[in-house]
Amino acid sequence: MNIEKIKYFIDLVECRNFTETAKKNFVSQTTISQQIATLEKEFDLLLIDRKQIPIEPTQAGWLFYREAQILWKQYQHIKAMMNNFQQHHMQTLDIEYSAITDMQSLLPHIPAFKEKHPRIELELNKVLLKDISEFLQKGAYDVAIAFDSAFQGKEDIRTHPLYEGKYCAVVSNQHPLFQQQTLGKHELYNYPLVMLNPAAIGDSYHLMLQHALEDGFQPNIIREVDDVETELFYILSENLMGFFPDNYQLPYPEDVVRLIPIEDSHHTFRIEIGYLKDNHNPALQPFLQHILDSISQ
Repeated sequence: MNIEKIKYFIDLVECRNFTETAKKNFVSQTTISQQIATLEKEFDLLLIDRKQIPIEPTQAGWLFYREAQILWKQYQHIKAMMNNFQQHHMQTLDIEYSAITDMQSLLPHIPAFKEKHPRIELELNKVLLKDISEFLQKGAYDVAIAFDSAFQGKEDIRTHPLYEGKYCAVVSNQHPLFQQQTLGKHELYNYPLVMLNPAAIGDSYHLMLQHALEDGFQPNIIREVDDVETELFYILSENLMGFFPDNYQLPYPEDVVRLIPIEDSHHTFRIEIGYLKDNHNPALQPFLQHILDSISQ
């Protein structure tokens, strides 16, 4: 299979249009159409419903898209490693993360690492939290920085903690609890909530519900959203309450929106560094050793 077919298919699913996909790849629309048709012939499955406007993947197409994303990331990973070695005799380490809080836990250790290991190139990639462990397990990345929930139950992934903290309530200056210095559990669950949905954060969503039940309450979630920016929009526009890690730096002044600590709650988390036990990238061990030595100091 020509790897370019994979890229064309991914772009077509995301653009939902043959013309835009062709422009993105600097080829003709006929080329895109022909390459998609050869994919469908190869698998003897209809992958794209061309009757829909905009076009829509079939059920088989969505399944193929999911695996195609991973395959393309694996190819890009290999390509970067080979190019770096050929041109500069450098090693490459691919790192995935899902949120700015992950980077805040990692960044303090990077300058000293780069100074000590100038021939190791670090490649950074942001992915959805729900995809972190799968991409790691399928070899698309070498290292993952994420909430501990992303690695739970994955016996082939080893982890080390980078940061331990608690979730806080987040409210706008129009919320009745805005002036509170801390919140009790009865106050926390007495107000409607907005949360990131399972499609964005995977098992972390269900872990949050479990923590609420351990607190003895059923959370009143009235909105589920795809990203933090949308979550903040509804916190500000509809006076909903959100849950954010205590190390999250809000992009608004404290007189507009605040993090409020929660007393005696099970809403805790760890940010961890994860990697496959059988990863043989020679750049991995120096990186891990540096991070672990830095944490222990």
